[in-house]
Formats: sequence, C-alpha cells, structure tokens
Amino acid sequence: MKLSKIKLGMELPSVSHLVTRKNISRYGRAVGGFNAVHDDEVFAEEKGFETVIAHGVMHLNYITQMLSDFAGHPDRVKMIDIKFGKPVYPSDTVTAKGRIAKVSKQDENLRIICEIWSENQYGQRVTYDGLAEIELPGENGFEGT
Repeated sequence: MKLSKIKLGMELPSVSHLVTRKNISRYGRAVGGFNAVHDDEVFAEEKGFETVIAHGVMHLNYITQMLSDFAGHPDRVKMIDIKFGKPVYPSDTVTAKGRIAKVSKQDENLRIICEIWSENQYGQRVTYDGLAEIELPGENGFEGT
C-alpha cells in the first residue's frame, strides 16, 4: 500500500474464516489449549454455552492476519489490545475488521492506530473496543493526514 493512500477513517481489508469443530480441536492441540469448553460438548453446555466454543486467541489470530496483511509484514504490528465478547461456535464465520483512527509521523516512520473488532455472520461483535498500532517505514511520500 502506498503511504499516500492511507487516510483517517479508511477501512482495512477484512479477513473472514469459517470456524469448524476440526479447527478448534487442531488449534487446541497446536497451542496446548486443553480446556473442556473447547472439546467437551456436555461440559460446554453445563457452563452455559450452546456447544463447544473456539479459543479466543484462535479468532484473535484473524485480526492479527488482517493487520499483518495491511502492514505488509507481522513485525510491523506493534500492539494489539482488544476485549472478547460473544463466544464463537463451530459453523460461525468470523470477520476481522478495522479502520484507521490516527496517523502520525514518528522519526522516519509512520505510526498508525487502528480501531479493530471482529463479527460473526450475524454482524454481532465477538471482539470489541480494540486498538492496534502499526509502524510502517516512512518511504513512498506520505505527507500527513
């Protein structure tokens, strides 16, 4: 992305993923996240969920992917802070979204603050009140907001 194209309020290209029971199970094994609400349907229902739920960090990765894609490299994503809201279930489609809230020059780099969140297929926010900081090299002629 040319830095001169970055504007306040600009939407980041969204990223969507279908969550499946298989994804949840594989993710849990990969990260060692063994909690019965992610694996045991009866236990999850006893805890008040409809069925097993996805790991919060699993769908946080979708936000990280969106930010990294926009920034051009994961190392340029400097900070993510977000709250988790609604549970994510198998068969949900989670879409990571964001918009540029602030742009400033810092030394020779461009510092971008983004509002971030994710929604399920019904438009309900499953994460909310998120902020992310991206730092881009200051080439390509950015001249301010």
